[in-house]
Amino acid sequence: MNIKRIIFWVCFIIILGLIFWGLVVAMNKPAPGSGPIVAGPVTSADHVLGPKNASVTLIEYGDFQCPACGAYYSLVKRLTQEASTTLSLVFRHFPLPQHANALITAQAAEAASLQGKFWEMYDLLYSNQAEWSDVPDAHAIMNTYAQKIGLDMVKFKADLDSTAVKDAVNADADESRKIGINSTPTFIVNGKVIANPQSYEAFKSLIEAAASGSSK
Repeated sequence: MNIKRIIFWVCFIIILGLIFWGLVVAMNKPAPGSGPIVAGPVTSADHVLGPKNASVTLIEYGDFQCPACGAYYSLVKRLTQEASTTLSLVFRHFPLPQHANALITAQAAEAASLQGKFWEMYDLLYSNQAEWSDVPDAHAIMNTYAQKIGLDMVKFKADLDSTAVKDAVNADADESRKIGINSTPTFIVNGKVIANPQSYEAFKSLIEAAASGSSK
């Protein structure tokens, strides 16, 4: 074998190696937005239920019209009641475009929050989801809920479709998309995204593990 042929085969092998290495790098490179979800820190703009110094922070990215969110509502409610000293619940809006009344209900919760009654509206929206989900215009029902929890109706009606309220909902939704949230409900426990538990007992176990500092 002459020198030229040796050089040819050496170069050929090197080129093949470079091509293979390039393919491996490309295959292992994470796709845009596929990195770990890192929720923003809890701030004064958040809706927080429970003690500020709780050992466990459960962040829910939710949509009031989402059937799965509605199904998890009773589990989350029970957790906040049974772990009232160790758990704080943070709710952030992520209204999905396929849900026609997701925005107006998020706005209703925000309008209620301006009168200090976010969680009262949160409870009414989730516990009565079937009542308003399919109505063509949910404004009248939102007004009924506002009356039920004792809101100033003049203020509530003015706030419901206000720019400030819409901006608050959009800020949550924008942050959700930015960090890679793509479905509801998405739960984050002490900074870690969890797979949605299939039972109350499984959910409680996750919270207890976080409270004790263990990992399960």
